[in-house]
Amino acid sequence: MKILIVYATRTGTAAKAAALLAEYFDGAAVFDLSNKLPDPEGYDAVIFGSGIRNGRILPPLRKWLSRYWKKIAPVTKGVFICNAVLDESPEIMKENFSLELRNSSAAVDSFGGELNPRKLRSRELIFMNPAVRKLAAGDSQEFVPCLLPDRIGHFAEEIQDALKAKAAKADSR
Repeated sequence: MKILIVYATRTGTAAKAAALLAEYFDGAAVFDLSNKLPDPEGYDAVIFGSGIRNGRILPPLRKWLSRYWKKIAPVTKGVFICNAVLDESPEIMKENFSLELRNSSAAVDSFGGELNPRKLRSRELIFMNPAVRKLAAGDSQEFVPCLLPDRIGHFAEEIQDALKAKAAKADSR
């Protein structure tokens, strides 16, 4: 099976997540969308993800999805985000990915995230203040300042199961 993993990252967290995810798939092609917008033609599964800034996926992923949606729509898909405040994940997914995309994907999840203020721009720190205040006040119950390998593994299993089911269906024809 040919697997394509593409990601958009600002501080490197989504790159780490994509690399960990690729370990579950022999020969997966992994691309940073800030360097190249690979054509998903010919892949059995397409997995894509992004770091989150101000509640939004990063522009390279938005551009890639817009350009290639018709090609990825019929294939097995997986969507991941990297964000340290897990209880915000459902809303982030809803705001950034269409219902059609979410419902047609074999796996949709947050892999956690890393919060490294040294890698953030000053304006990002300013925008982050409400989230930091939320954390300090205890209003966010699921702050995870690291990637979650168990979620990445479960996500990979969901993709693998979907690919097996698709292959079994094709064989029964």
